[in-house]
Amino acid sequence: MSNLPQYDEKVLLQQIAEGSKKAFETIYNQHYISVFYFTKRFVPDIQAAEDITTETFMKLWEKLKNFESLQAIKSFLYTSTKNACLNHLRSEQRQSMHQKQLSYLLTEEMEDVMAQHKVTARIYQYIYDEIEKLPPQLKMVFKMAYLDGLSNEEIARELSINNQSVRNHKSRALKSLRMTMLDKDILESILLFLLFNAIL
Repeated sequence: MSNLPQYDEKVLLQQIAEGSKKAFETIYNQHYISVFYFTKRFVPDIQAAEDITTETFMKLWEKLKNFESLQAIKSFLYTSTKNACLNHLRSEQRQSMHQKQLSYLLTEEMEDVMAQHKVTARIYQYIYDEIEKLPPQLKMVFKMAYLDGLSNEEIARELSINNQSVRNHKSRALKSLRMTMLDKDILESILLFLLFNAIL
């Protein structure tokens, strides 16, 4: 599996201290996908998860000069996201069992969840990187279906194509991604394959 880009920590922190928007973009690009999927694990609604993720990075921007290490920045992102998820769940009027379970998971088992997420975050990032390499039409259909949660009918209307074309594009995209996995380390390929089948 390819690693995320590596940065010179001292240089990046110096740029951050100087208020560099480029440095902030580096942090944003490096962590956005992982933070978003971490949020979505507890707040399934895509729009709400996107809002929470965006608000987390806005808070980071406001406090960016206060951090002395990249690890501290990462810890801030996940702690802020955890708190935002809790606030979101508590603001919901429906007190369903599902919400109570999620709230309990966040408050009582966050250590275990975050430890597991360190593994799954890299997997999600890898998948996202491979999605970006798909041909434009396949990438668009895949994102609309599996990231935006649109139905075949909604995608067909949006792109002015028929349902069969949507199904064909989805099938080709999945086949391409799974073939890519076969070229990687066998254990990681199995993890990715299982993950795909869990979220599709």
